[in-house]
Amino acid sequence: MLYVVVKLQNKMFMITGRSEYVHNSEEDDAQRDNDTCGNMFEPEENSDANGDSAYKYKDTWVNPGQSDQISEKSSCDEQECSQPDNHDNTNDQNVGSADDLAADASECEVRSVEEDGGVQELCQEDIEIYLENESVKAAQTCSQEVRSHHVPHINQVFDTKEAAFEFYNSYSDIIGFSAKIARNYHCRKDNKVTRYTFKCNRSGKVLDEKTKEERKKKRDLKRQETKRKKMLEKGETEPLQPQQPEADKPKDQPKKRKSNNVEITGCLAEMIVTLKGDKWTVTSLNMEHNHELSPPEESRFLRSHKHMTNEEKLFIRTFNSVKLPTRKIMAILTYLRGGCSKAVPYTKKHVSNLRTAMRKESRLNDMMQSLEYFKKKQTDDPMFYFDFKVDKKTNTVENIFWCDATSRRMYELYGDCISFDTTFKTNRYNMPFAPFVGVTGHGDNCLFGCAILQNESAETFEWLFRTFLKCMGGKCPKTIITDQDAAMAKAIPAVFLDAIHRNCLFHVVKKAEEKHPRSFGKIPNLHNEFKDTIHFSLTVAEFEASWQEMIEKYEVSNLKYLKTMWENRAKFVPVFFKNNFFPFIHSTARSEGTNAIFKDNVCSTYSVSSFLSEYDKIAENIEENEKHEDSITRTTTPSYWCGNDMEVHAGKKYNRKIFYRFQKQLKFTAYLHVQEVEPNKKYEVYKSGLAATRDYRTRRYLVIVDLTSDDFKCICSKFNKDGILCSHVLKVLVHLNIVHIPDKYFIARWMPREKKDIRDLRYNVPLEMTGECSQMRFNVLSKVCINVASDGSKSNEKYLFVTQEVKKIAEKLDAMTLAEDKAKEVDPKEKSKEQVVDVQTEYGYLNDPKVVKSKGRPTILGKNKLDRRYMTFAEQFLGKQQITCSHCGSHYHNIQTCESLHLDESLFANNKKAKNNPRGKKKTTNESSKKTKKAKEK
Repeated sequence: MLYVVVKLQNKMFMITGRSEYVHNSEEDDAQRDNDTCGNMFEPEENSDANGDSAYKYKDTWVNPGQSDQISEKSSCDEQECSQPDNHDNTNDQNVGSADDLAADASECEVRSVEEDGGVQELCQEDIEIYLENESVKAAQTCSQEVRSHHVPHINQVFDTKEAAFEFYNSYSDIIGFSAKIARNYHCRKDNKVTRYTFKCNRSGKVLDEKTKEERKKKRDLKRQETKRKKMLEKGETEPLQPQQPEADKPKDQPKKRKSNNVEITGCLAEMIVTLKGDKWTVTSLNMEHNHELSPPEESRFLRSHKHMTNEEKLFIRTFNSVKLPTRKIMAILTYLRGGCSKAVPYTKKHVSNLRTAMRKESRLNDMMQSLEYFKKKQTDDPMFYFDFKVDKKTNTVENIFWCDATSRRMYELYGDCISFDTTFKTNRYNMPFAPFVGVTGHGDNCLFGCAILQNESAETFEWLFRTFLKCMGGKCPKTIITDQDAAMAKAIPAVFLDAIHRNCLFHVVKKAEEKHPRSFGKIPNLHNEFKDTIHFSLTVAEFEASWQEMIEKYEVSNLKYLKTMWENRAKFVPVFFKNNFFPFIHSTARSEGTNAIFKDNVCSTYSVSSFLSEYDKIAENIEENEKHEDSITRTTTPSYWCGNDMEVHAGKKYNRKIFYRFQKQLKFTAYLHVQEVEPNKKYEVYKSGLAATRDYRTRRYLVIVDLTSDDFKCICSKFNKDGILCSHVLKVLVHLNIVHIPDKYFIARWMPREKKDIRDLRYNVPLEMTGECSQMRFNVLSKVCINVASDGSKSNEKYLFVTQEVKKIAEKLDAMTLAEDKAKEVDPKEKSKEQVVDVQTEYGYLNDPKVVKSKGRPTILGKNKLDRRYMTFAEQFLGKQQITCSHCGSHYHNIQTCESLHLDESLFANNKKAKNNPRGKKKTTNESSKKTKKAKEK
């Protein structure tokens, strides 16, 4: 059909009819195709045998030689074609103006069929519809032209084979499939690659299941053989696993790793590029696929489109070195790509796999990497100490202990009290991590040493404690606090002969409340008296009398755990340790806090070598925090409460954090009263009426004074335990108008340490700048380089100048390093070889430890045959129920893992009601009527 819009004076008409072109030669046909008919044909992904592209016109497939069989639009010389001017000059050759169409129409003979045609006058609405349709068609024509630039065609030329594959891969991204380099062809003369074949990743021979299984078995055997050869090259021996009888074999087999395999469909889509001269030309092309193509929004998940730049890989390497979680790394990379997740051509799993590959870059196993790390630290720091306990038969590492120079210096200063505890989930072997934690002069935590143990047996702890004493020069701690572990209780007196061992008070009290929750919940005031008796008894006699009174008063003599507590009272009750130095410690909370810091960035999948890098950062942070507190104490003044002479004097003597602890005791004197028992000898201190009402029992604290020797002793013995005076003694000092605290009550542990810096007399520069220590020089150079980098990045001219000068400096430094090595007559490569040989000759090749079973709460067999951690009644009652099965109402699984789906849901109605209404309250008629009204309103 022919549609012609004719404008005569002020009216427009549409003439319909049939027409066909009659052309005289092939040249006219080609000229017409190129000039006037470019907007009529849409290039598609089909081609004939000669490589000519096929076109589609009005749902009809034609070739360039068949265009004489197609009806086209025509316009007359004297008629004006109504066409919207929505394109710029660059697209005029495709769309065509009215004059061009008229000129082309004059070269063609148009034969109209009147019986099929007619003349119709157009109204304004028809004109607007016509203009809108023409605008849409012109836009589609323009998009087709842009789209054709991304579609490959025969005789297309590329500079390199990489550019050719990149073009084909980008085309596959648009279409919705993944590309791959299938094969190449080498020339026989010079063995040069002259042809590449790019195919769809679903190409290949379609195999049956039996053939796939056979090939998989061959691959597994080949993989095992390769692994065995590598072990023999390293000198390892394959461990012999004794055959277990059928009854002893574990029933639960390890789960197979899930994998998503690409389905091979034998797709024939391909593009072949051949080297002609120095260019690569497309010589064969097939665009037909025998499978469903992916939608545009899912193309970025295909294998060949998961592209990551080198800069992003460097970012991931940096983030991996600081143990940043993968989800946070993914968020940062998404932000760098504009904040849109669709713009990131890879997933979180891809980033995780890259991090795993980075961890496996070293050829050594985990223990050899750890040994290499220890040797390097020992070379840089002669005070660094480490030791391994190795199985002599298999050369498998069992226990590891290490301690740096800072920890050894800390132990020399503050090693009188130790908090020791173990924790799991810090390495892939499930080996417990055991840090020795102490209290610094500012009251903060510090590390005295760390260990990774095979188990928690008494023999293992004895080895660890003896190694610790050997590292510390035989200095034994005065006091040590642990949990109620029986192996620790056996090993500590065997190694630390003079140490006072104490159990954690928090865990003992918590267990009592968990084991007897009904008694503590139902009996009034039992909990308050229990807490008051344990925490606030002033003498052993008072504790024992109060305990027996509590047992008889509330008739709880039948509670087994209370009997156990009474038998072991000398191991945890604070009154038994009030004269021993446990500074600000009643529990192993300091050890647990240190464990939490380590487990913040380390999980159960990390290797020991990765854990050691995290230890470096934590140890460095502890050291820097100590220096920061020293600087605050030395350069600033505290905020005083009342500003009297006693407070100001203490502020100058104590470290800052310790002073604030002392200030807290000084403030509490406002709530105390003094009663003189014997002038200048005995005083009783008690709380005021309002403060005393908060306590379960009112107590009077006896303070003994000896003014001739400036001795002040309180019955609470806080000074013996914490090293600072209690509020009761301070109240007596205020009562006696004593302005300054005697100097003997300021122990050196809580006072600022004097640092003597050896400086040059002429320039007042520390000699560390010119000594062997490079830390000071590094700090100064870092500040200078940061300022230069900040100024040099402000303009391109400065940036180029700085980079050129930095290259020159780096070259000169390399030359100086080579000159120093020649002067020492040591080759850097030989030096590294010697270090590796030294590591291997001293310990041999260390094998990684085996995964150990953690010692903790027993597991009980729950629903769905899943082992669950044992929970006490209190934990079950107070614990938050995380999941609920919507089918049966169970809290041990969800509907996806429910084994009762074959049963009707109505059978579990009572179970759901009981869990939704655990107290069994009946709903009143008012409540039910209100709910029905709300439902009707909705």
